[in-house]
Amino acid sequence: MSTFYLLPPRRLLGQRLARQLETLLPGIDSRLLDASQLADVLDSALAHLPDVYLIYREDLPEGEDAASALKHGFGAEPGDEVIEIRHGDRSDEIATRRWRVDGPQPLRRAA
Repeated sequence: MSTFYLLPPRRLLGQRLARQLETLLPGIDSRLLDASQLADVLDSALAHLPDVYLIYREDLPEGEDAASALKHGFGAEPGDEVIEIRHGDRSDEIATRRWRVDGPQPLRRAA
């Protein structure tokens, strides 16, 4: 079974990662970091993991539901796990939803 991480657009994810770096590296101004490069670093860091795929929201065709887009465009199969990550209602909140390609599961929130 494969795991597909359905991520926010690269720019938004990169901005979130940049803000986290401010916490890890005091004195770093996240506004001066290239957010898209941070998403690329994440891609590179996880590229060696077998059966793990990072899919950014902007790479899905408009108007197609996520399950169909993952099946038709990225090779997802019934039973594969999808971990869908979105920004929550507050800027510091992340909403996640774990589901299998053959059916959604309840939304879970994480800070």
